[in-house]
Amino acid sequence: MESTGSSAFNPATNVDLVFSTFDLTNTEQAPDTLSFTRFSDFYQGIQPTGDNADNEDHLATVEEIRRHIDIFIGAQPDDTGQDYTRVRNPLDLMNQVISVGGITNFDEGRRYIRDRIALSQAGNYNTRSAGARIRFTDQAASFSLQPLNDYEWNYQTLDWRYLPEGPEGSELTEKVYRTIQYVARSVNDDVREEQPELLSVLAGSRFDALQFVASGYNQPEYATADYVSRNHGGVELRQTFVTDAQLDTLFIKNTEQTVIDLSRYGADNTTPDCLRVEINYAMDTVHIYTSDGEPARVPDDSAEEDDATKQNPKNCVNQSEDLAIANWSAASASTRK
Repeated sequence: MESTGSSAFNPATNVDLVFSTFDLTNTEQAPDTLSFTRFSDFYQGIQPTGDNADNEDHLATVEEIRRHIDIFIGAQPDDTGQDYTRVRNPLDLMNQVISVGGITNFDEGRRYIRDRIALSQAGNYNTRSAGARIRFTDQAASFSLQPLNDYEWNYQTLDWRYLPEGPEGSELTEKVYRTIQYVARSVNDDVREEQPELLSVLAGSRFDALQFVASGYNQPEYATADYVSRNHGGVELRQTFVTDAQLDTLFIKNTEQTVIDLSRYGADNTTPDCLRVEINYAMDTVHIYTSDGEPARVPDDSAEEDDATKQNPKNCVNQSEDLAIANWSAASASTRK
């Protein structure tokens, strides 16, 4: 691709990379690759333990959740089904490429943000605003004539943004925000069903600027990832790393198909419009919340403003632990204590 060039205020330029494969696995050279993938903690952490270890209902539920996740991240489960030996998806690949380093413009972007932090001056690396493109090509998949979106991944946005000061009235100072966006290429109707399930990923991370480094892996404070598929709805994973109650929360967005057979917990509706699976790593527990037809916010009759609203405690996003439809003691993850 023809380079758009960089600037002193936004060093993003075109990046065009060819890989032998998009598959990520643990190797002798990189034995911990999979531990840095987005679902590593959640995938293993939901396993029932203790008195719940042999509970057939919980085990069946966990199996359904994991197999649903597999669709979005291209996971190959191991023999136990409780972990994966390979993943293949644009978010984990990009995160791996950035952390390993060696891609000149990505390295320049992080150094630029690090330099701005040293000066305490806001800075931004953004491919979209620079008119830059990122394209990754899987050589093996291309040679074997796999579908377009299986061998060519185009990223609409890679963005690092340093903000010395947060919004007025907030305590969010000295933060770096990163956005990664992937959208599958459009194809003709006659080959659409041949394409991989994943249509798009939008991921955001927040980092402590004072801990942000220009090489290696940066541990986020918070992270989100929203995945959309062609035939299986979507999932969104929200992760909290910095509070005492470290949480991973998975929202399953599929009102057309049953993902978890909630009837085993007495529910009549197995395709609710709000389904939340949450791991509390501090407490080693999993809770499942569900609601249907309950808006996220409702009118606040106690407020002076006529149009004031408040959170709806019946919506699954806002439900307290006592409203969980199911819960169990879980394996959790030692790295998240």
